[in-house]
Amino acid sequence: MRNTERSIFEITEKINDEMELVRETEMFNEAGCFVAILLQTVNIDLLFPGIESLTKDLRLIYGIGDATAAKLNETGVQSIGDLLKHPRWQRAAQDLLRAIERRDVDRLVHYGASDFQLLSFFQPESVKFIDIETLGLYSIHPVFLVGILSFENKRGCVKQFLARSFEEEKAILKETFTELSNARVIASFNGRSFDLPYLRNRMRYHRLNEEVNGLHVDLLRPARKKYRGIYPNCRLLTLEKELLNRERVNDIPGSEIAACYYRYLDSGDGSILNSILLHNAMDLLSMAKLLGILTK
Repeated sequence: MRNTERSIFEITEKINDEMELVRETEMFNEAGCFVAILLQTVNIDLLFPGIESLTKDLRLIYGIGDATAAKLNETGVQSIGDLLKHPRWQRAAQDLLRAIERRDVDRLVHYGASDFQLLSFFQPESVKFIDIETLGLYSIHPVFLVGILSFENKRGCVKQFLARSFEEEKAILKETFTELSNARVIASFNGRSFDLPYLRNRMRYHRLNEEVNGLHVDLLRPARKKYRGIYPNCRLLTLEKELLNRERVNDIPGSEIAACYYRYLDSGDGSILNSILLHNAMDLLSMAKLLGILTK
């Protein structure tokens, strides 16, 4: 294993007030070699809902909407358990409580439980945030960078897997799915429509068969539900500016990322990728902060 520190990130310690470079290393797996970059970030206080977000939501039972739930509340029914003797909803209440007790996520999704309600089964340390950088909007184009953020011991850790050429894409895909194979919760921003399907299609292209089965929380959907019409749009950078009171300086626009990577391929100058790596890491940290706001 050859250490390649400083070949990509020229900043050896603090990158900004929220993250610092730990190491950059050339790594190998059965699919090939690639560069792994490890960053340490500030901690984000995540507070997930309690189990009562499920047990007290009468609307999870088919046939109970807002109006019916309000009427039931007036008669003293405050939780699903209070419906166990109800002649109409007794059976559904039994089945729903059984699913909650067993932490049967698939069954609860069938009942209409939201991603945030399902987070009540997990600890913040169970979440891995993911963001990818590609050479196009469609999966006929390669992925060249995958960033994964997780939190442990009150510190954040960003792992970035970088392909220095098209030939290294298979290796970073293999490493990504290995990293996510034990993830109980995956969080993304528009990842349900873009990042995860894109990665799966690139995996098929390389004839890799790994799969990810954890709960996937896509932050774009609840962000749109809560902030559509309040802010100009629900792009991550807009929410970052409006909710986190932070506006990035000299951030590379997403539309320029592919051209920047091609310049790196032509020149071999790793410092050209600094702006992309920082953009990816900041996206991950903003996702974590947004989750913290949305789950309060």
